[in-house]
Parts: sequence; C-alpha cells; structure tokens
Amino acid sequence: MGDFADAQTVANYAKKSLALCLKTGIISGTGNGYLSPKNNVTRAEVAIILEKLLQKSDLI
Repeated sequence: MGDFADAQTVANYAKKSLALCLKTGIISGTGNGYLSPKNNVTRAEVAIILEKLLQKSDLI
C-alpha cells in the first residue's frame, strides 16, 4: 500500500484485507495515486469488485 499517497489513512483493521485485494487486483485505487479509504463506494465500483471476485474463483 506504500505506493498510494493516502495509505496511512487506512484503518488498522482493514490493512491486511486491503493489501490482499490490491495484490490480487480486486481493488486498484482511484487511478490518481490514492486509495480513498474514507470515501463511500459507488454501485459501479461494487459491481466491478464483485465481477473480479467471481473471476477469481480461487478466492471464494
């Protein structure tokens, strides 16, 4: 998560899960060098996350 400018704002309880999501490509940040962990997630973002999870059946 060190590549993201706001990585230090990720809550401690979420760091391990977020790191796994980044490593597997489930989440890739906002595209501008930020994770924006305090922002709400849109329906479109949830749809993309679910699609990626379903494609990676070994994670389910």
